[in-house]
Amino acid sequence: MSRVLPPVLTTVLLLMVAPAPVVAQPQRTAQDIQAQVQKSAELQRQALQTLTDPERAERLISNAYIELQRAMSAMVINASGQKFPDPLLNLNEQKMKQALIHLQQASDMIKINRAGASAPQRQEGGTPVESGAYLGNVRNRVEEALRITNTVLVL
Repeated sequence: MSRVLPPVLTTVLLLMVAPAPVVAQPQRTAQDIQAQVQKSAELQRQALQTLTDPERAERLISNAYIELQRAMSAMVINASGQKFPDPLLNLNEQKMKQALIHLQQASDMIKINRAGASAPQRQEGGTPVESGAYLGNVRNRVEEALRITNTVLVL
């Protein structure tokens, strides 16, 4: 005993299971992605030069983070559509994630200290950081992020 669905119901069911239309996003070239990585590196350099102005440094660090995040996303999206996998994809993605962590930590340190947190800040080892000394930690984080960012090569 087989049941035949009415044509209207069949159409409705097909529409429900059909994949949603994908908004076409332009494919980014390796040069576009590398340019974003370099833009992030430049913003990181500028942040290092402006640490005496924490508000500006924080903005530059945040922008560097956004550029690097976008580059990583574009790189991963491009790789998903490639016939042959990029042998550097995993290594570059890992490096970018590490750099993003350092940038986030630097940004968080500035935010916490700008907010005038009442609790004393602590370094990784648990020792207190004196007021203003946090900038040395911010510098170290941004320098490490920049060092890592400079090793990313998108092909």
